[in-house]
Amino acid sequence: MRHPLIASLSAAVLNGASLSEAQGRSLTALDRAHTVELLFAAHEIARHFARTPFSCSIINAKSGTCSQDCRFCAQSARYSTSAPTHPLLPLQELIDRGLAMHAAGASCYSIVTSGLRLTDTEIDRVCRCAEYLVRHTRLTVSASLGLLSPEQAGRLARSGLSRYHHNLETARSHFTEICTTHAYEEDVDTLHTAREHGLGICSGGILGLGETFDQRIELAATLAELNVDVVPVNFLNPIPGTPLEKSPLLTPHDALKSVALLRFMLPRADITIAGGREAVLGDYLSWVPLAGANGVMIGNYLTTAGRDLGRDMRMLEQGQWIWS
Repeated sequence: MRHPLIASLSAAVLNGASLSEAQGRSLTALDRAHTVELLFAAHEIARHFARTPFSCSIINAKSGTCSQDCRFCAQSARYSTSAPTHPLLPLQELIDRGLAMHAAGASCYSIVTSGLRLTDTEIDRVCRCAEYLVRHTRLTVSASLGLLSPEQAGRLARSGLSRYHHNLETARSHFTEICTTHAYEEDVDTLHTAREHGLGICSGGILGLGETFDQRIELAATLAELNVDVVPVNFLNPIPGTPLEKSPLLTPHDALKSVALLRFMLPRADITIAGGREAVLGDYLSWVPLAGANGVMIGNYLTTAGRDLGRDMRMLEQGQWIWS
């Protein structure tokens, strides 16, 4: 028999209600004995709102030398890491990577750059890449280019870009523990700017930055208020040389419970599992659909290698990505 709290709140969500932050926090207090019930309820919510499986891929289009001090990030110029550094890749290389990921079966291709923002010249190159891929593939093309001006957002939308990705990373109450070189509201404003210019918005964060379960609910509530379309969920995989290099990995239990909580708070969003999934989830990777996620990032991440592409595609094709 399902726990009364899980039963009542899942019924409310299935009937179209939005959970309050207080209701979300009440779910975090459930002990481990009820986690599997929570996962199955989250899976039921995802299926009810027709969140169908999808795969996405990214390219590290501009790497390293970032001015920001995000404590988890290998690309910050403030830390000594082995992350690659290079300027924005040539146009043809951006296009070729997109074509390769389209051929591999990706649904979405995202152009990701380091740094607080791009120059107008760099934005133009991204626009030209998007224009080409929209004409020649079935990819949904998105980009993650830092803070956006209204003019840049308009140019990206006219190029055929479908979504703009800009992670909030963590809860507002925890943000200054993670980054001090720009304000949380600047990130929120960029998401508003993208939406105002017709772009879908993709925003999530990294779990395992020292935040509490309640702060994960706080982040989810902010994302729900912003009505985000896609929520990428990353798990901290500590990078040597960064201030968080000695942080412990999340347990599979805490990672899966967190995904389920996000699904309760964001029933209509696409939730995709991205960086750190191999290190944190290990043999439990195929459980994430049961926790309410419906997407997976295939290929490599920004500065770390992902799982073998063939293994991920076989997992999807052979039904290990449990959905029915």
